[in-house]
Amino acid sequence: MLSVDVNDKNCIQKLGCALKTLLQNKKLVVLCIGSEKVVGDSLGPAIGTKLIEGLESDVIVYGALQSNVNAKNLLLVKDMIKTLHPDRTLLCIDAALGVTSEVGTIQLYAHGLYPGSATNKNLPCVGDVSVVGVVNQKMCAFELSMLYTAKFNLVNDMAQAICESILYCVNQK
Repeated sequence: MLSVDVNDKNCIQKLGCALKTLLQNKKLVVLCIGSEKVVGDSLGPAIGTKLIEGLESDVIVYGALQSNVNAKNLLLVKDMIKTLHPDRTLLCIDAALGVTSEVGTIQLYAHGLYPGSATNKNLPCVGDVSVVGVVNQKMCAFELSMLYTAKFNLVNDMAQAICESILYCVNQK
C-alpha cells in the first residue's frame, strides 16, 4: 500500500509511478464509485468526469457526475464490466473515512476495495487495483454524516490529484 498526502508536492508523480508499476501497461477499466449528492462521496464521480475529458488512450471509464455508480447499481455494473471487458484490469476508485491522521491521504492498493463500508453497506470486493481518498475522519457512529461534512476543497484537490496521476500513468507512451 502506498499512502500519499494530497498536499505533497510530488503526490501526482508518486501515485502515477506506483500505478504504472502496478498496472504494467495492461488494458484498463476505471470504475469511479460514489454519488454527486454527498460532498464526501462525490470523489469517484468527479474523477470519472475529469478522466473522460482528459484521456488520450483506450481506457474505459464507468462512473461520472452525470452517471453515478453507487450501492444501488454497483453489482449490475460490476457484472457488466466482467462480461464486456473480461481481459481488462479493473481499477476502482472510492472515497473513504479514516483516522484523523489519514484525512487528506490518497491510498493505493494492489487489490480491490469494499465500497460502502463507511456507511455499513454489505457490498462485495470490487476491482484488481484500488485508489481510495480519505475525505474525513471515521467516528464510531454517524459515519454517513462524516461524508456530508467533508470539505469540498479537499475532495476537489484529491479528485484533481488522482485524475492527474492516472492520466500521467496511462497517457505516457
